[in-house]
Amino acid sequence: MTVLSVAKVPQLFFLLIVAFLSLSLGGSLLIGESVQASSLKLQALSTRGAIGTLSFVSFHEVIGKAITHFRRLHVWMLIGLGVLIIYFYQYSLSLFHGH
Repeated sequence: MTVLSVAKVPQLFFLLIVAFLSLSLGGSLLIGESVQASSLKLQALSTRGAIGTLSFVSFHEVIGKAITHFRRLHVWMLIGLGVLIIYFYQYSLSLFHGH
């Protein structure tokens, strides 16, 4: 979505892409919930694929494109802020679960 907003695509096209991504994500979630994978290896493989895809999109598409449109210092500050938010989120989960 960040790349589309930077590219200043028409609003109707932006909404169509959002709707398509929402439907595909919702469909994937329904399929994932209905198919109970009994194999731990299959679950690990699908999780690894999801993390790899998300990492590629995050680093290549979002961060890579943002560096060309914004100052590098601002991009690195936002990346650092994101890492801090993830750290504090994980830390707060450990407080609530008593680990």
